[in-house]
Amino acid sequence: MKSTKDKRRKQVNRKQQEKNPQLPNKKKRLAHKKKKLQKKMKQLFQELGLTILITFFLLIIIQQLTFSLTKIEGYSMLNTLMDNDRVLVNKLSKVKRFDLVYYRDTKSNEMAVRRIIGLPKEQFYYREDQLFVEDKRVPERFLVEIMKTSRNDKKNSTFTKDFGLQEVTGDQRIPEGKYFVLGDNRPYASDSRELGYIDEKDIVGVVKMRVMPFHQIQSF
Repeated sequence: MKSTKDKRRKQVNRKQQEKNPQLPNKKKRLAHKKKKLQKKMKQLFQELGLTILITFFLLIIIQQLTFSLTKIEGYSMLNTLMDNDRVLVNKLSKVKRFDLVYYRDTKSNEMAVRRIIGLPKEQFYYREDQLFVEDKRVPERFLVEIMKTSRNDKKNSTFTKDFGLQEVTGDQRIPEGKYFVLGDNRPYASDSRELGYIDEKDIVGVVKMRVMPFHQIQSF
């Protein structure tokens, strides 16, 4: 019975081929096109995957060269930055006065964030909670709130004790390639008053934003 059906099927196929002799060639062309399309799709996905991988590694390299996310440790920068805050550091930003800089402390070999007060070749001093650079008063507006709190807690006390550059470093002016930094928590901060200058080459970058905790996101 089965052989009879097979014979009939072959006869039908033979008749169809006789009516349309191009049918086998058409099937071959369709099969060839299908294989070609599958090959192209496979190649496309391989190239797409490779592109995504290369892009991912390039983004990592760019991030390493331009930005970094770091955690604050300690209380020297209260109330601007708190312990365990996460900040975004721009490694390409030019350093200016009052910038928050992320740098390596060569004495402790630890990373820290402090505020730039004195620039190379400058002379400065503090008198009665006022900063004077080249004998001109320079307002520190970022300290207004914390100074109010400090003065309420300790009446008639100065927030930044009087001192001059020469008193704490022995230099009349800041040397080339050096910076004088202070913590915003002036009465308790560990900074250039005790540790000396920071070197330009030890500065990783400028803190541009606090990103965590999320409810305290702030740009600087």
